[in-house]
Order: sequence, then structure tokens, then C-alpha cells
Amino acid sequence: MKRFSWVLTAPITLAILLLAVNNRQDVTLEIWPFGLQFDYPLYLIILISVGLGILAGAVIAWLSSAATRRRAKAAEWKVLDLQRDLSFERAELKKLQEKEQSNSLVP
Repeated sequence: MKRFSWVLTAPITLAILLLAVNNRQDVTLEIWPFGLQFDYPLYLIILISVGLGILAGAVIAWLSSAATRRRAKAAEWKVLDLQRDLSFERAELKKLQEKEQSNSLVP
């Protein structure tokens, strides 16, 4: 598994390094409605944009799976409830069997 991690991590790291080295020129980033201007290296703007995109995708995926998590939790509670009922019924059956055995022993 560690080798697979390196096989995946090494090319990504190399791509990020090449991106940073080849895109060092400053770019003016203007935030339109507020009239703010910032000068940043292009690679930094690209990496921040990619990071924000990944973060937004993760949040959307987490929110869209809320219904599934809710159903799974309800199913888990139902299973626990049924297990409790089953153990109660087994205890009752055992009591009835013991009572039946004691009645059959007494003439």
C-alpha cells in the first residue's frame, strides 16, 4: 500500500513543482465588485483555485450523502431494536422450556 501511495504521490508532486517553476510571473487578481487588486504568482492562484474546487466538491459530496447516512443510522437502530427483541424472546422461550421440563418431571 505504501508503494501505491508513492506511485500516486510522486507524479502529483512533480506536476505541482513543474507548475510552480514554469508559472512564476505575477498576475493581477482583481475582485470585481469591491475593486480590490492583488498581485500574486500565477501558480499560487492556480493551486488555490484547485484547492477551493476540491474543497467545494468534498462539501457537496458530504451534503449529498446525508440522506444515505440518515437511512443507515435508522437501519442500525432498527437492527439493534430487533436484536433486543430477539434476545427477549429467546429468554422467554428458555423460561417456557424450563417450565415445561419441570412440569414433565413432576408426576
